[in-house]
Amino acid sequence: MATAEGSFSIEAAEAELRSLQTEEQDLDLELEKLYSRAAHLCQSESRSLAFLGEQHKQVPVAIRKLQETLQQTSGVADELSFRVRKLDVVCGRVSDATKIVDDLLELRECSDQVMKAITSEDFEQAARYVSRFRAAQDSLPPGTDDATVRTLTEAERQLSGIVRRRFEAAMSAKDSSGVSRFAKLFHPLGLASEGVQKYVEFIRRSLAEKASADFKRQLGSVGGKRTDQGPTPFAEALTSIFVTIADIVQEHQQAVEQEFGPENFVVVVRGLLDEADVQGIRVIDKFAKDYAKVFAQQSNCDMREVGAVLEETAMITQRVQQFNAYIHGVARSVVEMIEDTTEFVKDLPVGHSPDDGLPDDTKLLHRVQELVSSYVLVEQNFLLQSVEKAVTETDCLDPDDPDAQTTTLIDESFFIMQESMMRSVTTCDINAVCAVVNNVNAAVVGELRQALASNLADSRRVYSNWLSHPKNLVPKPGEHPLASLFLDQEGKLRSPLTAALSWPHSMNNLQQCLENLVRLKETVEEAFDDYFPSEGPDKDKREMFQHCISQLAASKADLEALHASQCKDGLVILKAHLRPLLEPLDKLDYNISEAQYADYQVNDPFAKAFNAQADVIHQHIKAVLNSTSAEEIMQQMAEQTCKRLEKAALSKRFSLFGALQFESDVRAICSFFTSVSEQALRHKFARLFEMSSLLNLESVDELRELCSELKTWRLTDEEVRKLLLSRSDFEATEETLANLRL
Repeated sequence: MATAEGSFSIEAAEAELRSLQTEEQDLDLELEKLYSRAAHLCQSESRSLAFLGEQHKQVPVAIRKLQETLQQTSGVADELSFRVRKLDVVCGRVSDATKIVDDLLELRECSDQVMKAITSEDFEQAARYVSRFRAAQDSLPPGTDDATVRTLTEAERQLSGIVRRRFEAAMSAKDSSGVSRFAKLFHPLGLASEGVQKYVEFIRRSLAEKASADFKRQLGSVGGKRTDQGPTPFAEALTSIFVTIADIVQEHQQAVEQEFGPENFVVVVRGLLDEADVQGIRVIDKFAKDYAKVFAQQSNCDMREVGAVLEETAMITQRVQQFNAYIHGVARSVVEMIEDTTEFVKDLPVGHSPDDGLPDDTKLLHRVQELVSSYVLVEQNFLLQSVEKAVTETDCLDPDDPDAQTTTLIDESFFIMQESMMRSVTTCDINAVCAVVNNVNAAVVGELRQALASNLADSRRVYSNWLSHPKNLVPKPGEHPLASLFLDQEGKLRSPLTAALSWPHSMNNLQQCLENLVRLKETVEEAFDDYFPSEGPDKDKREMFQHCISQLAASKADLEALHASQCKDGLVILKAHLRPLLEPLDKLDYNISEAQYADYQVNDPFAKAFNAQADVIHQHIKAVLNSTSAEEIMQQMAEQTCKRLEKAALSKRFSLFGALQFESDVRAICSFFTSVSEQALRHKFARLFEMSSLLNLESVDELRELCSELKTWRLTDEEVRKLLLSRSDFEATEETLANLRL
């Protein structure tokens, strides 16, 4: 077996050796071929390198030949270029000579025709001849046709004088067509700047004459209004000036821009703005003089006159602000048309904006700011006096209208405050708006709140005495629910009849004040957004207004706290009629038998009577109070009733039947309050329902089950323990209760 294996291995090795020898022969053959190929390639490359070497030796010679050729070419090019330059010089001289000849011919033609045009008063054609002369004279060599130049120079002098004289005459004669005709001749005569100034002078003179005529016609020469005047004559006079300026801009803008360029129309606008300062200040100064007593806040001023002056002041301020925005917009659009804005900005006077070329501040704006400062002070005094009058002198209620639950105090006060705030918004002056908003807020937290609190305190005593008589809870059919409250001891209607005599009306005033504050804030914010858009020029000051108007929310919170406090005080008054119905609860025995329980089901010992009296109270407050105050009182009544029932439950002994009766009473009272309340209040009875659940348990097993269901108790551990131990027929030890609850 071993021999066979050894024999097999030797044969295999021999076969493998033969195979390797064959491969060795193949590799030798392959190497031989590669060697032959490499030798061939080396020979070939060697010949190529030898050839390249020969070529390289010839390169310097070729380079020298190329350099010689380039030098020759450069010389030829220089010679040709010199000849071309000479030719260009000759052509330029020929062209200059031709232009001089053309200019001389043109000047001679102008010289021959200009005097004829002046003599025939064809000033436009004469101006064109002079303009051609002015354009050409700088390019003429000295001494060229001196006679022609002298003639044209003299023609320019004569024509300039004629244009000036005729322009002045047209202005004196108020000849608009003549002014327009001769104004256009200043530019071709090289007098553009003088022409624009003359044009501005004419426009300002025309504007001043029209403004003076309107001033006399609309305002007269003395103070006081005429019968044919409108309600705001000064604002109308100011508006007339601004409308006239707008008409001038529309009429003259295109002509001035075409004849003098956009940059010179900015000069015209600047002149119009200066004249607006003069005429506008004249109107405002007369306005301030005529109503000096009002602005001095003299006590003998009629309030209606003060209100009218404030209205007109707001309108005057608004018109000035609107005109200022308009004229700056016009100038800005003109500046955008100017091509060389760098030169334009460089020539601007000090204090003028590069965006529109107009002054940043004008005399008229400064005067209006002074007027606004006076306006704010007068507005503040007017507001306080008006509110004080509304809350102390004119307040009254209607004793015959049960639907009129408020007095005139709130409507008049908020009408005054809204008018004041809206008037300030129309001034278009955000600083004035913020100042007036602050004044209104001060009036709300000051005079108005004080009046509301005083009326509530005074009327609460009267109402408490009146309500001490149970019959007053139920009014007679067809009468005002508070009819007898309005009568004195002799049975006569009290006079004056104000909120200080009626607590329900005072409460309704307070609630109406809260609602009006919300509406007032919304109304003013909406108007503010219209006059001061978020992307307008005063966008950076909008935050200041928002801060001021937000103070009304703080004032509202203070009044809401007063309202809640007064609801509690009102409930104290009403509880006088509810307290006797709660007294049976103190004596009520819940440790009863089944027979007693059956009797209680028929003859309810407590809850039904309580609900009936609570319903009488509810009907009364629903008739005399607003729904919010009535709801708040009922909510507080429900909460205090729950606490009263909880206190009673923790002080009594219960049988199982007594627990059933207690649960029945709780559900009956909860059902009543739920039916009369618009807001959810079952949560106020949650502790009572937990008490009922505990008291109605029949075994410890039920207690364990209940404890596993209620993960969170509103009752404390001590209250649970006390209730369970109050059951006379429930077997549970202290230890058992401790293990369940703790």
